Amino acid sequence: MEWISALIASAITGAVTFSVANKQTNGSIEQEYTKNITNLFTIYKDQVDAMQKEVNQLKSQIKEIESKYIKDINGYKVIVEKLEDENEALRDDNEKLKIENAVLKGDQENGI
Repeated sequence: MEWISALIASAITGAVTFSVANKQTNGSIEQEYTKNITNLFTIYKDQVDAMQKEVNQLKSQIKEIESKYIKDINGYKVIVEKLEDENEALRDDNEKLKIENAVLKGDQENGI
């Protein structure tokens, strides 16, 4: 009979120990889940912040490039307009010279 009492006492002690250990394990697992979720969120937030910083840098670079090319394009427009004006003046001079040349050829043929 003593052995039955000892068996029951050890069974109760084992059950209580198992129950306490199980609760601590569940608590530990929940703490581990919380820790992992927090770590994942932190990693995600860091990556998003890094990407946002990179996006801001790229936007800044795009604005600089646009600004540079707009200045270049406007400069080229001025040069093109100037060259078109010079081209028009040269065409006018060429037409005058053609007329003078024709007059001179006519004078040579007439013996003048």
